[in-house]
Amino acid sequence: MMAKPSMLVTGGSGYLGGWGVRLARAGWDVTATYLAHVVDEPGADWRQLDVRDEAAVMALAQQVQPAVIIHTASLNPGHDDDFEAVNAVGSRNVARAAASVGARLIHLSTDVVFDGQKGSYVEEDSPNPITPYGRSKALAEEQVQASGAEAAVVRTSLIYGWRPTVARAVQWMIDDLRAGKPVRLFTDEVRCPVWVESLAAAVVELADLSYTGVLHVAGAQPLSRYGFGVRLLRFHGVDPGPVLPTPSLRDTPRPLDCTLDCARARALLQTPLPGVDEVLDQERNSAR
Repeated sequence: MMAKPSMLVTGGSGYLGGWGVRLARAGWDVTATYLAHVVDEPGADWRQLDVRDEAAVMALAQQVQPAVIIHTASLNPGHDDDFEAVNAVGSRNVARAAASVGARLIHLSTDVVFDGQKGSYVEEDSPNPITPYGRSKALAEEQVQASGAEAAVVRTSLIYGWRPTVARAVQWMIDDLRAGKPVRLFTDEVRCPVWVESLAAAVVELADLSYTGVLHVAGAQPLSRYGFGVRLLRFHGVDPGPVLPTPSLRDTPRPLDCTLDCARARALLQTPLPGVDEVLDQERNSAR
C-alpha cells in the first residue's frame, strides 16, 4: 500500500479547519494544529501552534514536510483586535514555511478585502478593505503572493453549518433570541454565505489541483444578513419574528455588497457550491 501524501492544516480546531481535517484524512496523512484548545479528534496528528511564532511554524513544516498546507488559522471579528499579528504576520510565516519545504499552499481569505461598492467581484478586482479585519486579510494575501510559495488564495464568505455543532454565525442569534435579547440584522449588507461542508470539500479538492492565484469560492445565493439569519433561524426551529431588520450602522464603515462571482471555481471544481435555500432544502429532505 502506498503511503498517503502529507498535509498540514493550520487552525484545525476551528470550524472550517475541522471540516477540512475530516474530509482530507481519507486521502491524506493529516497533521493539524490548534492554538489553545487541545483537540483529540481521530484521523490527524494534532500539534499546538501559534502562527505568530515564525520559528515554531518553520520547525513544524520542516518536521512534517507536507506536500500541501491548508492555512485556515485566523483571528475573526469578535474574538480580539490583534488582526495584523495573527492574520498578516501569521500568514506570512506559514507562506514562507510552505515555500521553504516546497509545499503547495491553500490560503483562506475573505470577501471583505473589498469595499462593498461594486458587488459580484471577480478574482482580478483589486482589494480595497475598509475594516481592520479586511485590511489584515488583504495584507495576508500580499504576504502569501510575495512568499514564493505555490499558492492558491481562496476568498470566501460567511460560513455556516450545524455539524458537529452549530456555527458561531448562527448560534449567537439562537442564544440571544432564547434569552429574550434583541437581535438586529442588517438588511443592506449582502454576501454569498457558504456551507462549511461544501467549502471544506472544495478546499480539499483544490489541494490536489495545480491551480495558483486567487479563486472565489462561496455560495450561489446572494443574501442580506437579515435574509440569511431569518432562513437559518427557521431551519433551527426558532421564530425569527423578534429579529429587528435594520440598516447597517453609518458611523462604522462596513462593506455593503461583497458578493463574489464564483464562475471560475464552478468551472474548475467538481464540488458543488449551492446557495442557502438549496442546502436547507437538501438537509430537510434528508432528515425525513
